[in-house]
Amino acid sequence: MALHRIRRIPAPPAESWPPALPCGRRSGIESWLTHPGSLTRRLRQGSTRFELRLLRQGPARALRDEYPLLGLPPGRKVWRRDVLLIADGMPRVLGHSVCRLSALRGPWRLLRHLGVKPVGDAVFTRPQTRRSALRVRRLSTSSPLLRLARQAHALQGAPDAALWARRSSFVFGGQGLWVSEVFFRAV
Repeated sequence: MALHRIRRIPAPPAESWPPALPCGRRSGIESWLTHPGSLTRRLRQGSTRFELRLLRQGPARALRDEYPLLGLPPGRKVWRRDVLLIADGMPRVLGHSVCRLSALRGPWRLLRHLGVKPVGDAVFTRPQTRRSALRVRRLSTSSPLLRLARQAHALQGAPDAALWARRSSFVFGGQGLWVSEVFFRAV
């Protein structure tokens, strides 16, 4: 599968997370937070065994701070996908993706049939895809993404462990797909 260099677009005004740099410098995992390519590909290259575990895929509610990014009123159902990226038997990244349900009838229709294929396989192989600037955040204990990681039983160590996440949107055919990635300490 041929990977393409994705052109950058600015983050939308509704984005509240800070830019990856300089914020990611104090994380201890800056190279992961700022990596412009496919995390799945990077994990595959650095491990002997890679697995994607599908946790959820289909219509569901978005996280509360994602509704402004999608231009939707709170509570509206979206297409949502949650996965664990596991390398050498260890959970490394929790992937969380959302887009408008209407995008599944248009530019993002291939998302309906991903199964255990990574979202990165869908976005990095389409040369017309554009990506917003990476944004990062150290997740607070009240963060819905941190709660999602705990629910997936992927969080190792102390329950109050600080985790970092990044997110960006991939735009294809005028429709945005928001991808958030939570990094476990074992990256």
